[in-house]
Amino acid sequence: MAFRHELRIFWAILTTSVSIGLAQSAPSRDQHEIPPWTLELEQRVQPWCPAACATIIPFTATYRKSGHVLVFVGAHHLFTPQNSTLRAVDSGFAAAAPAIVILEGFPTAMGENPPPLVEEARRRGTPEADDYAKGEAMYAASLALARGIPFIGGEPTREEQTQTLIHESFSPGDLFFVQLIGDLSQAFRAGDFASGSDPKLRNVYKFWSEATARDFKLAPMSFEEFSARYRVVYGVDITRDTNLVQHAEVGTSNPTAPLMRATGIIRDEHLLATIENELALKKRVLVVYGGSHWTTLSRALQKRLGKPTIVPFPE
Repeated sequence: MAFRHELRIFWAILTTSVSIGLAQSAPSRDQHEIPPWTLELEQRVQPWCPAACATIIPFTATYRKSGHVLVFVGAHHLFTPQNSTLRAVDSGFAAAAPAIVILEGFPTAMGENPPPLVEEARRRGTPEADDYAKGEAMYAASLALARGIPFIGGEPTREEQTQTLIHESFSPGDLFFVQLIGDLSQAFRAGDFASGSDPKLRNVYKFWSEATARDFKLAPMSFEEFSARYRVVYGVDITRDTNLVQHAEVGTSNPTAPLMRATGIIRDEHLLATIENELALKKRVLVVYGGSHWTTLSRALQKRLGKPTIVPFPE
């Protein structure tokens, strides 16, 4: 549990902004090669998702060009012993016969087979396994270790991501607040507290606020200050808000959306560069990431590698 908290899983964090004024002044990145995620984009590039992708279906997208093979596993993040995402990962290994595996949730800068992640992968299937060890990233890492294949993270470092966002007019205070929104959403999904009125919320908040303060090298934000900001941004007290999780979801249209879009594109730009680098070095690459990342990267990948072969994995 503690390691998962320190790891700061990127797909569940840094997804919102702070104020309407900030949102309106944030720069647009629509001109970039990688577009921001939208439901309309997902519907267009993932037509196998029924009911407007209300039911997320994992898949593999396989690219082959000039002796290079890339298999992108579009995951549905689950933490059960058996699910269709894990079947997609198995298929991805078989199709790619990878020389390296790129995983979501930790920085590329940690290098190949970073020891803390090796330890986390080896906890999979044991009583000590936390949610991250039970997820598809550590499942893929455990398969890579068993096969003698190196794995790396596909994320930018915290400093790289933060500095880029600050350069784009977001302040450290914005990022601090945003981090806490995402962390609380993650903690809610993990069952650490049941609702905004749950007395456990304050203890959960204290943990994440202190961790965020370490990340950004700032004094922890008190719960009272955070709650006041929350009311300004969302127009409701956090203890009575039934939409806490939705505030951290990709593609929401609330006043905090611009930072969510900017963060997603920064992550995707880094992932694309990592894929290109590893394909040049290793030629056979397996990527295991949330399916929404393939949605936003699909155009850039097709431009470089041609049209992929898609195989959905329904439950």
